[in-house]
Amino acid sequence: MRRWERPYMLDIATGFAVLTLFLVAGAATFLVFMYAFGVIPAPAAIIFAVWLAAAVVVTVRRAMLGVYVSDDGLRSRSLLRTTTLPWAAVSDIRSGAATVAGLDIGRSAIVIERIDGVLIQTPLQRGDLFRPFTFRPELGRLATWPEHYDEILAILQAHHRDAQDRRQAAPTSPSVRPSTAGGRPAKPSAGASRTRTARRSSSDDKRRDLHALARQHQRGALTDAEFAVESAKINGVD
Repeated sequence: MRRWERPYMLDIATGFAVLTLFLVAGAATFLVFMYAFGVIPAPAAIIFAVWLAAAVVVTVRRAMLGVYVSDDGLRSRSLLRTTTLPWAAVSDIRSGAATVAGLDIGRSAIVIERIDGVLIQTPLQRGDLFRPFTFRPELGRLATWPEHYDEILAILQAHHRDAQDRRQAAPTSPSVRPSTAGGRPAKPSAGASRTRTARRSSSDDKRRDLHALARQHQRGALTDAEFAVESAKINGVD
């Protein structure tokens, strides 16, 4: 997986953002026709064009909010900032308090902890329907339902564990030096190659199993306790 991708399904808010983008594009097309036929004057057309351009930029950025993964690292994309970290710089991915300018807004958010202790808050937040009067700006946030939030967190943590396994499985032997006797440099044995291939296959199977398990939990096929037990079995935790 060399390209960046969101490893989870999109939420309703992102779907509405994409729909809004199409509506804004349609409004821009209508504006061009109105101006071309002389229905609206040039100053008004310029004002509307600037407003629509700003709406397109904000809507595109809103549709791209989320956390992306690749084989190389992790990327958190918020409304005004994109933060990219290599997997080696990520210490933990967990749930923490959602804040705006240091103020707690009463939600949980997925937080990335760097190895130097710095916390990076992602735009992914746990939403609810029972506290409508709490100060919660939504433009730059993705407040998804609790089950979806838990699924995303579990998937990101699984990707982090897989990255750690890959680093631990990487060869650590010193570089092979050419022989002074003219012999060929040593090559890794077929058994070692098969072992690395088996480890990669095991990591891929584990990620697929965790994703399938999270989808069953989301659909209500598994209780929270059953989900925790089955996740522990897949991760090899006694």
